[in-house]
Amino acid sequence: MTQERIHYLDWLKVLIVYGIVLFHVSLVFKYGAWLVSNSEHSLVLTAFVGFTFPWGIPAMFLIAGADAWFGLRSRAVSDFIRKRFLRLVVPMVAGLFLLSPLQRFVTSHNPPPPIDGLWAYYVAFFREFRFDWTLQFVSRYWLHLWFLGYLFAISLACLPALLWLRGPSGRHLTSWLVAIANRRGGLMLLAAPLVLSQLVLRPRFPAYQDWADVATFTVVFLWGAVIFSDRGFEAAIRQQIRWHLAGGVLAMLGLGVLIYMSPSWVAGDPRAPAVTQVVRAVLWSLYIWSWLHVVLYLGLRWLNFPSRFQRYAQESVLPVYVISHPILLVIASFVVTWNLGLWPKFLVILVAVAGFTLVIYEFGVRRWPLTRLVFGLFPLPVAPPKPHQTVHLPSPTG
Repeated sequence: MTQERIHYLDWLKVLIVYGIVLFHVSLVFKYGAWLVSNSEHSLVLTAFVGFTFPWGIPAMFLIAGADAWFGLRSRAVSDFIRKRFLRLVVPMVAGLFLLSPLQRFVTSHNPPPPIDGLWAYYVAFFREFRFDWTLQFVSRYWLHLWFLGYLFAISLACLPALLWLRGPSGRHLTSWLVAIANRRGGLMLLAAPLVLSQLVLRPRFPAYQDWADVATFTVVFLWGAVIFSDRGFEAAIRQQIRWHLAGGVLAMLGLGVLIYMSPSWVAGDPRAPAVTQVVRAVLWSLYIWSWLHVVLYLGLRWLNFPSRFQRYAQESVLPVYVISHPILLVIASFVVTWNLGLWPKFLVILVAVAGFTLVIYEFGVRRWPLTRLVFGLFPLPVAPPKPHQTVHLPSPTG
């Protein structure tokens, strides 16, 4: 991989995380309950949620895998682990104490209970804190910050593989994968590890964020490192876009048929016939793999250029992800009670969440060393001292 900046990777990181904000706002108006739900639901927003849900979070892990690959290029292993800890674990721990009780408090009633009850709720939240050995423990107490914990754990688990990929054997494997990818339909063949993991795990662990999802996140994380380690994959992505569009559409239609037959089968009902479980695992894998590569193609095709906004927004992605969710819950819990139509409510929530998030980021996070640390940002660069100016005094003789 050359040392040049891959601008479309930076753009995709920004657009995917900012798109998560739109996704979370849409959850308020989808059919089915969420943390905060409007009484009137939108078929359009439900379709948007259903379309993006399978591949949205995997896309974040794909980009994170690429980041990890480039991070190891210029850092020692100990420095890589230290910076991952500061960027992921520190905001996660801070979020548990600062954001989790607030979010559970806000969503405990609709509209939220009086603010004077927050302290008592805060104390009760930690008094009732119970550790258990299920993966759902993380999202139960950290809510949306589960992503940071999963990413840190997967980064450490994949570190030996990333280091091996940088060696001679790993580079040989990458060259072999590039050769396969550039054959007709080759990228689709490389989905085999994802398909196999889902065939084995999805019937046994169908719940969201359970081991089947962990396997998905791990596979695409490693794929993000591999695919950005060699620019030869880009030609395959460009040439095989029709394969991925076709695969994504076919998988979407197939999952739609399963939903029509029985929604519980798509949700992972263990009573579903074995053949159905196999079909579901294959379609789920194909759906994720196809749309991830469509997203990469769109980045290659339209976003491979630098921008001042992109450089600013790239640093904001982690604070935006952390901040936007509690702001959304607070705002949406009031707006859904207003006597307004669905789309005016949606626009009010979206604009307010985006505005408050960016204002808090700019004036409350970005400019201060302590808040930068809490939100996983590196210290601001120190400006070099101005050179001393030489003052030439007139000589005594004039």
